[in-house]
Amino acid sequence: MVQVSVEGPRGGQIDNWLRGHVHLAVVDYAKQLSISRMKTNVKVKVHHSAFVDIEETSTGCCEAIDSRNFIIDIALYSNWLVALAHEMVHVKQFARGELDFGLTRWKSNSYCDNIEYWYQPWEKEARKLQFRLAEDFERRFDSK
Repeated sequence: MVQVSVEGPRGGQIDNWLRGHVHLAVVDYAKQLSISRMKTNVKVKVHHSAFVDIEETSTGCCEAIDSRNFIIDIALYSNWLVALAHEMVHVKQFARGELDFGLTRWKSNSYCDNIEYWYQPWEKEARKLQFRLAEDFERRFDSK
């Protein structure tokens, strides 16, 4: 089962509604990505603005501690549901062993570490799935 924790910047508190909404989204995305039965721990850190990730301003980031423990940083100023969906695709990729932790192997193919971000196959997959995941979640959540 996917275990989810949600916190504000630097471990701070966030609104209970937002905490619940983020939690629901992570659980739903895990179901959509068929990883909900895998033992994973996902900590989501919610930021009120963009943050610096690898020398660039970012709206989301997924850090794989190992194949079962992940930290996702999400900026609220963007479409955070889409950014969260994008990062959950990376959780799936790491958890299923599709992507190695050095970002050099993708589905049994070797890649050098200097591929431009937009051409990395794991990023292409995340961009391809992010909107569908978010739209499916919003459709189910808004109908309740």
